[in-house]
Amino acid sequence: MKLHNLSIMNHISVRQHGMRLILSSFYFFILSSLYAYDVEVDGIYYNVIGTKYAYVTHRGPFDGMDPDSYSGDVVVPEQFSLGGNTYVVFTVGNSAFAGCEELTSVQLPPSVRGVGACAFLGCTNLRQVSFTSDVVAYGSCAFTGCTSLQEIALPRRAERVDTLTLYCCAGLTSMVVPHRVRTVCQGALEHLPAMRHLYCFASEPPVAEKGAFALRDQRRCTLHVPREALQKYRESPGWKDFYRIVVMNDDDYAAQNYQRGDINDDGRVDADDLALLRRIIVSLPDDSAVRWAADINGDGGVNSVDYVILAKQLGN
Repeated sequence: MKLHNLSIMNHISVRQHGMRLILSSFYFFILSSLYAYDVEVDGIYYNVIGTKYAYVTHRGPFDGMDPDSYSGDVVVPEQFSLGGNTYVVFTVGNSAFAGCEELTSVQLPPSVRGVGACAFLGCTNLRQVSFTSDVVAYGSCAFTGCTSLQEIALPRRAERVDTLTLYCCAGLTSMVVPHRVRTVCQGALEHLPAMRHLYCFASEPPVAEKGAFALRDQRRCTLHVPREALQKYRESPGWKDFYRIVVMNDDDYAAQNYQRGDINDDGRVDADDLALLRRIIVSLPDDSAVRWAADINGDGGVNSVDYVILAKQLGN
């Protein structure tokens, strides 16, 4: 009876061992696929979508990060060719550069429209990220812990500063909030001890969620706002706690590549802007950046004189 039981147990043990081998092989296959990126081209890792699009990733696990994926100065191309297909790089994936402490700068192409969550998390030596106005949004924690970053502009078309976007960027000295932003989320601009100048171009103070700023940072930082919105910022929750709130000048707009006459903010002055100016004269919008661009002669008003000047500039 004991021998029989032993035989049965041995049989079960063999079967269990075989099952463990099968499961181990299965898990190895799954894990290897989870860790795999699709392609690597010139030192940059991508995942591809179909035969036309790709996004930047890393060489580590899909739900983690690999601190050795990138270092030094990285230039992401607008597109690359592989296997007879041309792939357009349209975004930076979640955690793409996260933890890469030796990364110093990243240049993104005009084709990139978004930056994923935690994309640059913990890149402690990152000093510069260059991109065009075509970037629409950053994900949460996009730059959290980038302690060497000294200056960055949010995407001009962004409507929110997401949760913890620039949390603990200890070296950040100045910051620009574009005119379309409507919400600054929790922790988005918190613990920025070196911040001295914050430029907010929104005509209406964006909703500042609880913890969007740290009070001790606000006491050291000057907030620059549109002239017509000065009193609103002085009374708005979250914003009114800045120790010093001042009015922006023409140089502040020019420094952010706002241009007189480029009313639709597409980077050029043309007939579309002239047509838009005609409508604006009848019904002036609240958007301070649009009003500034429509004030062609810079006299503080928008009227038919500005229309005549712009029409002459365009040869009409």
